[in-house]
Amino acid sequence: MPPIDGITRIRYPQVPMKIWIKYLAGILAGIAFALIAPTQNAAFSSVVQYISDLAVAFGRYALYPVLFFSFAIGVYELRESKNLFRLGAMTSGIIIITTIVLAVTGLVLVLARNPSRIPIFVEGATETAKLGVGESFRQLFPSSAFEAFTNGAFILPLCAAAGFAGAGFAVDKNAAKASLTLFDSLSRVFYSIMTFFVDIISVGMIAISVNWTLQFRAMLSMKVFADFVLLLFFILVFLAGAVYPLVIRIFCGTINPYRVLYASTASMIAAFFSGDANMTLPILIRHANESLGVRRRISSVTMPMFSIFGRGGTALTVVVSFIVILKSYSSLGIAFYDMIWIVGVSIVISLFLGRFPSGGAYVALATVCALYGRGFESGYLILKPVAFFICSVACAIDALTTIAGTYIVAKCWDMVNHRDLRFFI
Repeated sequence: MPPIDGITRIRYPQVPMKIWIKYLAGILAGIAFALIAPTQNAAFSSVVQYISDLAVAFGRYALYPVLFFSFAIGVYELRESKNLFRLGAMTSGIIIITTIVLAVTGLVLVLARNPSRIPIFVEGATETAKLGVGESFRQLFPSSAFEAFTNGAFILPLCAAAGFAGAGFAVDKNAAKASLTLFDSLSRVFYSIMTFFVDIISVGMIAISVNWTLQFRAMLSMKVFADFVLLLFFILVFLAGAVYPLVIRIFCGTINPYRVLYASTASMIAAFFSGDANMTLPILIRHANESLGVRRRISSVTMPMFSIFGRGGTALTVVVSFIVILKSYSSLGIAFYDMIWIVGVSIVISLFLGRFPSGGAYVALATVCALYGRGFESGYLILKPVAFFICSVACAIDALTTIAGTYIVAKCWDMVNHRDLRFFI
Protein backbone atom coordinates (compact mmCIF):
# COMPACT_ATOMS: atom_id res chain seq x y z
CA MET A 1 0.00 0.00 0.00
CA PRO A 2 1.49 3.40 -0.95
CA PRO A 3 2.34 5.80 1.88
CA ILE A 4 -0.26 8.42 2.83
CA ASP A 5 0.88 11.74 4.31
CA GLY A 6 4.38 10.32 4.64
CA ILE A 7 3.19 7.39 6.79
CA THR A 8 3.49 3.83 5.52
CA ARG A 9 0.53 1.70 6.53
CA ILE A 10 1.37 -1.89 7.42
CA ARG A 11 -1.22 -4.53 6.57
CA TYR A 12 -1.33 -7.21 9.24
CA PRO A 13 -2.67 -10.67 8.41
CA GLN A 14 -6.31 -11.11 9.34
CA VAL A 15 -6.91 -13.83 11.91
CA PRO A 16 -10.28 -15.51 11.26
CA MET A 17 -12.77 -15.84 14.08
CA LYS A 18 -12.15 -18.91 16.21
CA ILE A 19 -14.53 -21.81 15.60
CA TRP A 20 -15.45 -22.07 19.28
CA ILE A 21 -16.49 -18.41 19.29
CA LYS A 22 -18.76 -19.00 16.28
CA TYR A 23 -20.29 -22.03 17.97
CA LEU A 24 -20.73 -20.23 21.28
CA ALA A 25 -22.42 -17.30 19.53
CA GLY A 26 -24.84 -19.69 17.83
CA ILE A 27 -25.51 -21.50 21.12
CA LEU A 28 -26.18 -18.25 23.02
CA ALA A 29 -28.49 -17.01 20.27
CA GLY A 30 -30.41 -20.27 20.36
CA ILE A 31 -30.72 -20.27 24.15
CA ALA A 32 -31.94 -16.66 24.14
CA PHE A 33 -34.58 -17.51 21.52
CA ALA A 34 -35.67 -20.66 23.38
CA LEU A 35 -36.21 -18.72 26.61
CA ILE A 36 -38.93 -16.61 24.96
CA ALA A 37 -40.30 -19.34 22.70
CA PRO A 38 -43.75 -20.93 23.20
CA THR A 39 -42.69 -24.08 25.03
CA GLN A 40 -46.23 -25.47 25.24
CA ASN A 41 -46.75 -25.36 21.48
CA ALA A 42 -46.35 -28.95 20.23
CA ALA A 43 -46.14 -27.88 16.58
CA PHE A 44 -43.33 -25.45 17.35
CA SER A 45 -41.40 -28.12 19.26
CA SER A 46 -41.79 -30.55 16.34
CA VAL A 47 -40.44 -28.00 13.87
CA VAL A 48 -37.49 -27.21 16.13
CA GLN A 49 -36.74 -30.93 16.51
CA TYR A 50 -36.83 -31.39 12.74
CA ILE A 51 -34.50 -28.45 12.06
CA SER A 52 -32.14 -29.61 14.82
CA ASP A 53 -31.96 -33.12 13.33
CA LEU A 54 -31.31 -31.55 9.93
CA ALA A 55 -28.44 -29.50 11.36
CA VAL A 56 -26.89 -32.60 12.94
CA ALA A 57 -27.16 -34.46 9.63
CA PHE A 58 -25.54 -31.48 7.92
CA GLY A 59 -22.66 -31.66 10.38
CA ARG A 60 -22.16 -35.36 9.57
CA TYR A 61 -22.40 -34.86 5.82
CA ALA A 62 -18.71 -34.54 4.89
CA LEU A 63 -17.34 -37.05 7.40
CA TYR A 64 -17.49 -40.30 5.39
CA PRO A 65 -15.31 -39.34 2.39
CA VAL A 66 -12.61 -37.79 4.60
CA LEU A 67 -12.67 -40.78 6.92
CA PHE A 68 -12.35 -43.35 4.14
CA PHE A 69 -9.54 -41.79 2.12
CA SER A 70 -7.57 -40.47 5.12
CA PHE A 71 -7.84 -43.75 7.05
CA ALA A 72 -6.57 -45.70 4.03
CA ILE A 73 -3.58 -43.37 3.59
CA GLY A 74 -2.86 -43.45 7.32
CA VAL A 75 -2.89 -47.25 7.42
CA TYR A 76 -0.56 -47.40 4.40
CA GLU A 77 1.95 -44.95 5.87
CA LEU A 78 1.93 -46.66 9.26
CA ARG A 79 2.37 -50.07 7.67
CA GLU A 80 5.27 -48.79 5.58
CA SER A 81 6.98 -47.50 8.72
CA LYS A 82 6.14 -50.77 10.52
CA ASN A 83 4.24 -48.89 13.22
CA LEU A 84 0.66 -49.94 12.48
CA PHE A 85 0.43 -52.71 15.06
CA ARG A 86 2.18 -50.69 17.79
CA LEU A 87 -0.08 -47.71 17.18
CA GLY A 88 -3.19 -49.89 17.32
CA ALA A 89 -2.00 -51.57 20.52
CA MET A 90 -1.16 -48.26 22.19
CA THR A 91 -4.48 -46.66 21.18
CA SER A 92 -6.41 -49.72 22.39
CA GLY A 93 -4.54 -49.64 25.69
CA ILE A 94 -5.37 -45.97 26.25
CA ILE A 95 -9.03 -46.60 25.39
CA ILE A 96 -9.29 -49.45 27.90
CA ILE A 97 -7.43 -47.60 30.65
CA THR A 98 -9.40 -44.36 30.27
CA THR A 99 -12.70 -46.24 30.19
CA ILE A 100 -11.85 -48.08 33.41
CA VAL A 101 -10.63 -44.89 35.11
CA LEU A 102 -13.71 -42.92 34.09
CA ALA A 103 -16.14 -45.64 35.17
CA VAL A 104 -14.46 -45.96 38.58
CA THR A 105 -14.38 -42.16 38.91
CA GLY A 106 -18.12 -42.04 38.26
CA LEU A 107 -18.73 -44.69 40.92
CA VAL A 108 -16.61 -42.88 43.53
CA LEU A 109 -18.18 -39.48 42.89
CA VAL A 110 -21.79 -40.68 42.90
CA LEU A 111 -21.23 -42.56 46.15
CA ALA A 112 -19.45 -39.57 47.71
CA ARG A 113 -22.05 -37.06 46.58
CA ASN A 114 -25.05 -39.34 47.23
CA PRO A 115 -27.58 -37.34 45.15
CA SER A 116 -31.16 -37.12 46.32
CA ARG A 117 -33.58 -39.88 45.39
CA ILE A 118 -35.77 -39.44 42.35
CA PRO A 119 -39.46 -40.12 43.10
CA ILE A 120 -40.83 -43.19 41.34
CA PHE A 121 -43.48 -42.12 38.88
CA VAL A 122 -45.24 -43.83 36.03
CA GLU A 123 -43.46 -43.19 32.75
CA GLY A 124 -44.78 -44.67 29.56
CA ALA A 125 -42.47 -47.22 28.00
CA THR A 126 -41.25 -46.39 24.53
CA GLU A 127 -39.33 -48.39 21.99
CA THR A 128 -35.69 -48.30 23.04
CA ALA A 129 -32.96 -49.33 20.63
CA LYS A 130 -31.36 -52.66 21.48
CA LEU A 131 -27.62 -52.94 21.99
CA GLY A 132 -27.43 -55.70 19.35
CA VAL A 133 -23.85 -56.95 19.64
CA GLY A 134 -24.58 -59.58 16.99
CA GLU A 135 -25.99 -56.95 14.65
CA SER A 136 -22.83 -54.87 15.10
CA PHE A 137 -20.68 -57.80 13.98
CA ARG A 138 -23.03 -58.47 11.05
CA GLN A 139 -22.77 -54.88 9.85
CA LEU A 140 -19.00 -54.90 10.25
CA PHE A 141 -18.65 -57.25 7.27
CA PRO A 142 -21.71 -56.82 5.03
CA SER A 143 -22.27 -58.92 1.94
CA SER A 144 -20.58 -56.21 -0.13
CA ALA A 145 -17.83 -53.83 0.92
CA PHE A 146 -19.70 -51.04 -0.86
CA GLU A 147 -22.49 -51.33 1.73
CA ALA A 148 -20.07 -49.79 4.24
CA PHE A 149 -20.66 -46.45 2.48
CA THR A 150 -24.43 -46.58 2.97
CA ASN A 151 -24.54 -46.79 6.77
CA GLY A 152 -24.44 -43.19 7.93
CA ALA A 153 -24.29 -44.01 11.63
CA PHE A 154 -21.85 -46.90 12.07
CA ILE A 155 -18.40 -45.80 10.86
CA LEU A 156 -16.52 -48.98 11.84
CA PRO A 157 -17.39 -50.89 8.60
CA LEU A 158 -16.10 -47.91 6.61
CA CYS A 159 -12.86 -47.87 8.60
CA ALA A 160 -12.48 -51.62 8.03
CA ALA A 161 -12.88 -51.19 4.27
CA ALA A 162 -10.42 -48.29 4.27
CA GLY A 163 -7.97 -50.32 6.35
CA PHE A 164 -8.02 -53.16 3.82
CA ALA A 165 -7.47 -50.65 1.02
CA GLY A 166 -4.51 -49.10 2.84
CA ALA A 167 -3.00 -52.51 3.52
CA GLY A 168 -3.54 -53.45 -0.13
CA PHE A 169 -1.48 -50.48 -1.30
CA ALA A 170 1.59 -52.00 0.34
CA VAL A 171 1.27 -55.32 -1.49
CA ASP A 172 2.37 -53.99 -4.89
CA LYS A 173 3.73 -50.48 -4.54
CA ASN A 174 4.35 -49.96 -8.25
CA ALA A 175 0.79 -50.88 -9.17
CA ALA A 176 -0.56 -48.79 -6.28
CA LYS A 177 1.25 -45.53 -7.15
CA ALA A 178 -1.67 -44.09 -9.11
CA SER A 179 -4.20 -45.18 -6.49
CA LEU A 180 -2.11 -43.72 -3.69
CA THR A 181 -1.89 -40.39 -5.46
CA LEU A 182 -5.64 -40.44 -6.09
CA PHE A 183 -6.50 -41.32 -2.48
CA ASP A 184 -4.12 -38.69 -1.12
CA SER A 185 -5.59 -36.05 -3.42
CA LEU A 186 -9.18 -37.00 -2.59
CA SER A 187 -8.34 -37.00 1.12
CA ARG A 188 -7.16 -33.40 0.87
CA VAL A 189 -10.05 -32.31 -1.35
CA PHE A 190 -12.70 -33.77 0.93
CA TYR A 191 -10.88 -32.38 3.96
CA SER A 192 -11.28 -28.91 2.42
CA ILE A 193 -14.97 -29.62 1.92
CA MET A 194 -15.23 -30.77 5.53
CA THR A 195 -13.73 -27.50 6.75
CA PHE A 196 -16.59 -25.65 5.08
CA PHE A 197 -19.18 -27.78 6.86
CA VAL A 198 -17.39 -27.43 10.20
CA ASP A 199 -17.47 -23.64 9.84
CA ILE A 200 -21.03 -23.31 8.55
CA ILE A 201 -22.53 -25.62 11.21
CA SER A 202 -22.18 -22.69 13.61
CA VAL A 203 -25.47 -21.47 12.11
CA GLY A 204 -27.03 -24.87 12.75
CA MET A 205 -25.96 -24.57 16.40
CA ILE A 206 -28.81 -22.09 16.83
CA ALA A 207 -31.45 -24.74 16.08
CA ILE A 208 -29.55 -27.41 18.01
CA SER A 209 -29.34 -25.23 21.14
CA VAL A 210 -33.01 -24.20 20.85
CA ASN A 211 -34.03 -27.85 20.83
CA TRP A 212 -31.67 -28.65 23.73
CA THR A 213 -32.94 -25.71 25.80
CA LEU A 214 -36.58 -26.66 25.28
CA GLN A 215 -35.82 -30.14 26.61
CA PHE A 216 -33.82 -28.69 29.50
CA ARG A 217 -36.68 -26.37 30.50
CA ALA A 218 -39.16 -29.23 30.39
CA MET A 219 -36.84 -31.31 32.57
CA LEU A 220 -36.37 -28.53 35.14
CA SER A 221 -40.12 -28.00 35.36
CA MET A 222 -40.41 -31.46 36.96
CA LYS A 223 -38.23 -30.25 39.90
CA VAL A 224 -36.85 -33.69 40.73
CA PHE A 225 -33.69 -33.94 38.62
CA ALA A 226 -31.77 -30.85 39.77
CA ASP A 227 -29.41 -32.73 42.10
CA PHE A 228 -28.69 -35.40 39.49
CA VAL A 229 -28.03 -32.81 36.77
CA LEU A 230 -25.70 -30.82 39.01
CA LEU A 231 -23.74 -33.97 39.80
CA LEU A 232 -23.24 -34.82 36.12
CA PHE A 233 -22.26 -31.25 35.31
CA PHE A 234 -19.79 -31.17 38.21
CA ILE A 235 -18.23 -34.42 36.97
CA LEU A 236 -17.81 -32.94 33.47
CA VAL A 237 -16.13 -29.78 34.81
CA PHE A 238 -13.96 -31.76 37.23
CA LEU A 239 -12.70 -34.08 34.50
CA ALA A 240 -12.07 -31.29 31.99
CA GLY A 241 -10.49 -28.90 34.46
CA ALA A 242 -8.46 -31.22 36.67
CA VAL A 243 -8.24 -34.89 35.71
CA TYR A 244 -7.43 -34.65 32.00
CA PRO A 245 -4.88 -31.82 32.38
CA LEU A 246 -3.11 -33.96 35.01
CA VAL A 247 -3.10 -37.01 32.72
CA ILE A 248 -1.77 -34.98 29.78
CA ARG A 249 0.97 -33.49 31.97
CA ILE A 250 2.00 -36.97 33.17
CA PHE A 251 2.25 -38.45 29.67
CA CYS A 252 3.41 -35.41 27.70
CA GLY A 253 5.91 -33.81 30.06
CA THR A 254 6.21 -30.04 30.43
CA ILE A 255 3.62 -29.19 27.77
CA ASN A 256 0.83 -26.92 29.00
CA PRO A 257 -2.16 -29.32 29.19
CA TYR A 258 -4.66 -26.50 28.93
CA ARG A 259 -3.57 -25.98 25.31
CA VAL A 260 -5.22 -29.30 24.53
CA LEU A 261 -8.24 -28.31 26.59
CA TYR A 262 -8.51 -25.05 24.66
CA ALA A 263 -8.25 -26.90 21.34
CA SER A 264 -11.15 -29.14 22.43
CA THR A 265 -13.49 -26.24 23.29
CA ALA A 266 -15.45 -26.19 20.01
CA SER A 267 -15.68 -29.99 19.94
CA MET A 268 -17.00 -30.19 23.49
CA ILE A 269 -19.55 -27.46 22.80
CA ALA A 270 -20.82 -29.31 19.73
CA ALA A 271 -20.79 -32.66 21.55
CA PHE A 272 -22.61 -31.34 24.60
CA PHE A 273 -25.49 -29.70 22.74
CA SER A 274 -25.85 -32.20 19.89
CA GLY A 275 -25.02 -35.40 21.80
CA ASP A 276 -23.81 -36.85 18.49
CA ALA A 277 -20.35 -38.41 18.15
CA ASN A 278 -20.36 -38.49 14.33
CA MET A 279 -21.19 -34.79 14.08
CA THR A 280 -18.42 -34.01 16.58
CA LEU A 281 -15.74 -36.10 14.86
CA PRO A 282 -15.08 -33.69 11.91
CA ILE A 283 -14.56 -30.87 14.41
CA LEU A 284 -12.18 -33.03 16.42
CA ILE A 285 -10.22 -33.94 13.30
CA ARG A 286 -9.82 -30.29 12.29
CA HIS A 287 -8.62 -29.18 15.72
CA ALA A 288 -6.22 -32.09 16.09
CA ASN A 289 -4.62 -31.25 12.75
CA GLU A 290 -4.85 -27.46 12.55
CA SER A 291 -4.64 -26.45 16.22
CA LEU A 292 -2.56 -29.12 17.92
CA GLY A 293 -0.51 -30.00 14.85
CA VAL A 294 -1.03 -33.77 15.07
CA ARG A 295 0.20 -35.39 11.86
CA ARG A 296 -2.40 -36.94 9.58
CA ARG A 297 -1.06 -40.50 9.74
CA ILE A 298 -1.81 -40.47 13.49
CA SER A 299 -5.07 -38.53 13.71
CA SER A 300 -6.70 -40.25 10.72
CA VAL A 301 -6.41 -43.63 12.48
CA THR A 302 -6.61 -42.91 16.21
CA MET A 303 -9.54 -40.46 16.18
CA PRO A 304 -12.01 -42.88 14.54
CA MET A 305 -10.86 -45.59 16.95
CA PHE A 306 -11.48 -43.34 19.95
CA SER A 307 -14.83 -42.19 18.53
CA ILE A 308 -16.04 -45.79 18.04
CA PHE A 309 -14.61 -47.53 21.09
CA GLY A 310 -13.47 -44.80 23.49
CA ARG A 311 -16.80 -44.29 25.22
CA GLY A 312 -15.45 -43.91 28.74
CA GLY A 313 -17.69 -40.89 29.29
CA THR A 314 -20.68 -43.03 28.40
CA ALA A 315 -19.57 -45.75 30.83
CA LEU A 316 -19.21 -43.10 33.55
CA THR A 317 -22.69 -41.65 33.04
CA VAL A 318 -24.22 -45.13 32.94
CA VAL A 319 -22.60 -46.03 36.28
CA VAL A 320 -23.79 -42.79 37.87
CA SER A 321 -27.30 -43.11 36.42
CA PHE A 322 -27.75 -46.74 37.45
CA ILE A 323 -26.57 -46.06 41.02
CA VAL A 324 -29.13 -43.24 41.20
CA ILE A 325 -31.83 -45.62 39.95
CA LEU A 326 -30.94 -48.21 42.59
CA LYS A 327 -30.95 -45.63 45.38
CA SER A 328 -34.26 -44.22 44.16
CA TYR A 329 -35.96 -47.63 44.35
CA SER A 330 -34.40 -48.73 47.63
CA SER A 331 -32.87 -47.09 50.69
CA LEU A 332 -30.66 -50.13 51.28
CA GLY A 333 -26.97 -49.87 50.57
CA ILE A 334 -25.33 -51.28 47.46
CA ALA A 335 -23.17 -54.35 47.94
CA PHE A 336 -19.53 -54.18 46.90
CA TYR A 337 -20.06 -57.03 44.44
CA ASP A 338 -22.87 -55.08 42.79
CA MET A 339 -20.60 -52.04 42.44
CA ILE A 340 -17.95 -54.13 40.70
CA TRP A 341 -20.61 -55.70 38.48
CA ILE A 342 -22.07 -52.31 37.48
CA VAL A 343 -18.65 -50.89 36.62
CA GLY A 344 -17.57 -53.98 34.70
CA VAL A 345 -20.76 -54.33 32.66
CA SER A 346 -20.83 -50.60 31.86
CA ILE A 347 -17.26 -50.78 30.57
CA VAL A 348 -17.95 -53.80 28.37
CA ILE A 349 -21.16 -52.34 26.96
CA SER A 350 -19.45 -49.03 26.15
CA LEU A 351 -17.13 -50.87 23.74
CA PHE A 352 -20.10 -51.98 21.63
CA LEU A 353 -21.85 -48.63 21.18
CA GLY A 354 -20.31 -47.77 17.82
CA ARG A 355 -23.70 -48.18 16.09
CA PHE A 356 -25.14 -45.42 18.28
CA PRO A 357 -23.38 -42.10 17.63
CA SER A 358 -26.25 -40.42 19.51
CA GLY A 359 -28.33 -41.74 22.40
CA GLY A 360 -25.79 -44.46 23.17
CA ALA A 361 -25.71 -43.70 26.91
CA TYR A 362 -29.45 -44.28 27.29
CA VAL A 363 -29.26 -47.50 25.25
CA ALA A 364 -26.44 -48.69 27.50
CA LEU A 365 -28.42 -47.75 30.63
CA ALA A 366 -31.44 -49.73 29.42
CA THR A 367 -29.17 -52.70 28.71
CA VAL A 368 -27.62 -52.58 32.19
CA CYS A 369 -31.10 -52.48 33.75
CA ALA A 370 -32.18 -55.49 31.70
CA LEU A 371 -29.06 -57.48 32.61
CA TYR A 372 -29.30 -56.60 36.30
CA GLY A 373 -32.90 -57.81 36.55
CA ARG A 374 -34.34 -58.12 40.09
CA GLY A 375 -37.31 -55.95 39.09
CA PHE A 376 -35.16 -53.13 37.69
CA GLU A 377 -35.70 -54.04 34.03
CA SER A 378 -37.70 -50.83 33.48
CA GLY A 379 -35.79 -48.73 35.99
CA TYR A 380 -34.22 -46.61 33.25
CA LEU A 381 -37.65 -45.11 32.51
CA ILE A 382 -37.52 -42.84 35.57
CA LEU A 383 -34.56 -41.08 33.91
CA LYS A 384 -36.25 -40.77 30.53
CA PRO A 385 -36.91 -36.99 30.91
CA VAL A 386 -33.19 -36.43 31.59
CA ALA A 387 -31.87 -38.91 29.01
CA PHE A 388 -30.83 -36.11 26.62
CA PHE A 389 -28.69 -34.52 29.35
CA ILE A 390 -27.06 -37.85 30.22
CA CYS A 391 -26.15 -38.26 26.53
CA SER A 392 -24.88 -34.65 26.37
CA VAL A 393 -22.44 -35.13 29.25
CA ALA A 394 -21.37 -38.55 27.96
CA CYS A 395 -20.67 -37.21 24.45
CA ALA A 396 -18.74 -34.20 25.77
CA ILE A 397 -16.48 -36.40 27.92
CA ASP A 398 -16.00 -38.82 25.01
CA ALA A 399 -14.97 -35.92 22.75
CA LEU A 400 -12.41 -34.78 25.32
CA THR A 401 -11.12 -38.34 25.57
CA THR A 402 -10.75 -38.52 21.78
CA ILE A 403 -8.68 -35.37 21.37
CA ALA A 404 -6.62 -35.88 24.56
CA GLY A 405 -5.92 -39.52 23.73
CA THR A 406 -4.93 -38.67 20.16
CA TYR A 407 -2.59 -35.93 21.35
CA ILE A 408 -0.96 -38.23 23.91
CA VAL A 409 -0.34 -40.89 21.24
CA ALA A 410 1.06 -38.33 18.79
CA LYS A 411 3.27 -36.72 21.44
CA CYS A 412 4.68 -40.08 22.55
CA TRP A 413 5.52 -40.84 18.91
CA ASP A 414 6.90 -37.34 18.25
CA MET A 415 4.27 -36.75 15.57
CA VAL A 416 3.25 -33.25 16.64
CA ASN A 417 4.13 -29.99 14.89
CA HIS A 418 3.95 -27.36 17.63
CA ARG A 419 1.74 -24.35 16.89
CA ASP A 420 1.34 -21.09 18.75
CA LEU A 421 -1.93 -20.58 20.58
CA ARG A 422 -2.81 -17.55 18.45
CA PHE A 423 -2.88 -19.74 15.34
CA PHE A 424 -5.41 -22.20 16.78
CA ILE A 425 -8.54 -22.28 14.65
